[in-house]
Amino acid sequence: MLNPYPWQESQWQQILAAYAQNRLSHALLLTGPEGIGLEQFSYSLAARLLCKDIQSNQTACGLCKPCILFQAGNHPDIIDIQPEEKGKQIKVDDIRQLVDFIHMKSHFSEYKLVIINPAEAMNRSAANSLLKTLEEPPPDSLLILLSSQPALLPVTIRSRCQRVNFSTIGTDEALQWLQSRLGEQQALAAELLLMAKGAPLKALSLLETDGIEQQQLILEDLESLRLRQSDPVKIAAKWLSQDATEVIKHLLDLFIIMSRLKLGTSGNNSTVHRHLQRLINGLDLVQLIACYDVLLRNYHALTGPISLNKQGLLEDFIISWQSKAEQQRG
Repeated sequence: MLNPYPWQESQWQQILAAYAQNRLSHALLLTGPEGIGLEQFSYSLAARLLCKDIQSNQTACGLCKPCILFQAGNHPDIIDIQPEEKGKQIKVDDIRQLVDFIHMKSHFSEYKLVIINPAEAMNRSAANSLLKTLEEPPPDSLLILLSSQPALLPVTIRSRCQRVNFSTIGTDEALQWLQSRLGEQQALAAELLLMAKGAPLKALSLLETDGIEQQQLILEDLESLRLRQSDPVKIAAKWLSQDATEVIKHLLDLFIIMSRLKLGTSGNNSTVHRHLQRLINGLDLVQLIACYDVLLRNYHALTGPISLNKQGLLEDFIISWQSKAEQQRG
């Protein structure tokens, strides 16, 4: 918990350099795709700022009283704001609790620390309440906002934070880390990273939760639909039974990967790579992006406050996908 991941070294050094020069903003916005380790990075940074015996590698010692309290979840100078349940909103009362906390005097350190994860889960009232604190932050306070979808945050929030971006592209450290976690299955590392769009934690999760098999089945469905070998209504009903939201999330990942393959910026010689390459042969980037846009629109509809026909949204995407396949054959 007290060390960032190896692929986060440049961001770690960027923030520590700003801290050493007294240029660290009162609010950080850590952004990157799911599975890149934003939460781990935020905890490592918080521990480093609270620690009383910094190590030579500029990480927390893990042994001093602040570190022990932090690891036990009892440090009085940090608060972690999250939704009550995954997928739910962060409400205005949570932010009011944050505001009361951050204006209190610190107990052990120079900082009062707040982590908001995920920041885009704040509803409008919560974001407006936080904005007041961002505009007039109390001294010696640091807010760390985590977001895999920063575009969903109000511009007024984003503009008042120092943004730190985390990328999954071209990280040899991520591949080596994943290989070290897979043991006898390390030969799967490159394929898992491809399916996870380069996010190591997500890649590991795909293996542990059979997500790679689910993505493979969805790929087979896409191929069958492209060739008009399956009934679209039956495929939509099948996806609905598997959880429409999760299926669309997998589809979004797959279309991002296919777009990167089309641009020549991703891929390897794995079985999945070859399957994806066959799927996009004859399709151009505009067609792939059009399908992605339909998926993204329907994902927001599925996760929005209004209850909509989930199977209808799945069928809407299938119609779009098949129409692009028709253009391909034409």
